[in-house]
Amino acid sequence: MTPSTDYLEKCRGLVENVLDQADSIHRAAEWFAQSILAGRMVHLFGSGHSRIMVEEMWPRYGSFPGFNPIVELSLTFHNPVVGANGQRQAMFLENTPGLAKRILRNYDLSPDDSALVASSSGCNVVPIEIAQEFQQRGVKVVALISRQHSEASNSRHESGKKLHDFADLVLD
Repeated sequence: MTPSTDYLEKCRGLVENVLDQADSIHRAAEWFAQSILAGRMVHLFGSGHSRIMVEEMWPRYGSFPGFNPIVELSLTFHNPVVGANGQRQAMFLENTPGLAKRILRNYDLSPDDSALVASSSGCNVVPIEIAQEFQQRGVKVVALISRQHSEASNSRHESGKKLHDFADLVLD
């Protein structure tokens, strides 16, 4: 097998994984549509590189409103690796208990809202606590994780729980 053939086979596997989750994806879309039709929001959160997902769903001019990106720059600023505002600080902050509650104090949340929380591992404190806070306020939570990465990683949350433990629906 050539490297390009191997790559395409891996891509095929990913597409099949998405197809296998069609019912769950449809359910998430229904929840999101219900929130928007109720005049509420679909809140989006991802820290670290998972912010890329939030950026892709960011409302653009002429696009459909209803998605509220929650972007905490201190958790996602990736220009310098070391030094001021470096990666080490972002990684530290991403595992600071209580930060999620501080972030969400700025938002008017309702049980009519829904949320997508993206995290590759689902093991860092802030994304876990964001989902936990959403659930405590009645917001339906869709977690977007890599099950393989999550299963291979240890939770950094004091309870030992992971993002999927605070989700109403999990997409892999």
